[in-house]
Amino acid sequence: MLTVNAAHLQRIGSDSVFHIGHLWDGYRVFLELLRKWVTGRGVTWSCIWVREYTGGKNEHHGEHWHIALHLPPRLQSALAAQVAIWTGEDLGANDGKTKCIARSITGAWYLSRRKENAGEYLGKATPKTRLRYGRKIPNDLRVTRHHGGEGRIEGKRFGISRAIGDAEQRRLGWQ
Repeated sequence: MLTVNAAHLQRIGSDSVFHIGHLWDGYRVFLELLRKWVTGRGVTWSCIWVREYTGGKNEHHGEHWHIALHLPPRLQSALAAQVAIWTGEDLGANDGKTKCIARSITGAWYLSRRKENAGEYLGKATPKTRLRYGRKIPNDLRVTRHHGGEGRIEGKRFGISRAIGDAEQRRLGWQ
């Protein structure tokens, strides 16, 4: 999973896709770069993503993105180097956690391994209520032990590339 704190990169004036204005536009550019990079290396593109907002006095407050994708171990270091280029934020020291593949100097982006279901973690961004027949009801689709992610977001909040079925996974040698 790749986490990018876009608002922080925009604040520090990162010379990248984050200075183009609205973060939704920057996100779409970034996701397309990522998709082309992955497929250009012969890997089937499959991802789920969410845009979240962290408020308060957090050092990295504002909009950030979580992108869960399939990435073979042989490409992890290369992707980390590429993300450093795209964000204008150099590789930093590993934080010592087993999930850490790479992170930037200031922690503005973080590439990690997720052992649990990434979809559950990303589900924290789903709203607490939803509309049903024009009325707000509790969102029974929100099942998560994680908290947060519900702040203001302009543009699309989440997405799924496409499911990769069992037959395709076997064909790709994933099972």
